[in-house]
Amino acid sequence: MSRGPVKALVWAAGAAVALVLPAQAVTGQQLLQQCDALERGAVVSGETVRLPKGQDAASCWFYMAAVQDFAATVEQEGGPSLIGSCIPPQTTRLQLIRAFTKHARAHADDLDLRATALLIPALIQAFPCPDR
Repeated sequence: MSRGPVKALVWAAGAAVALVLPAQAVTGQQLLQQCDALERGAVVSGETVRLPKGQDAASCWFYMAAVQDFAATVEQEGGPSLIGSCIPPQTTRLQLIRAFTKHARAHADDLDLRATALLIPALIQAFPCPDR
């Protein structure tokens, strides 16, 4: 994929995130709280996920939707994503959420940082790229 389409995808992903997030950056603590609410109350039936009521669960779900799309963006077919992870195409959004919450809980001292400071390492750790 050439740089032009990649830049367009990055801008589109950023615009999508901006639509669902508050004007300020989300901290790791905030995203963990939101995703905890989702994990506690989500009901999974096959490929259907029913979200619990409340803004927190919805915020996590939509934040991770943008992450899921962005994490699938690669500069070169078969290469790592732009964030450095190699998430298999069949990976569910709940798996991404669980990777984040597991990592965030293990790094509680970093929860005051931006959510992405925890999220990117979580995805790289949970979905490492094979050595080439």
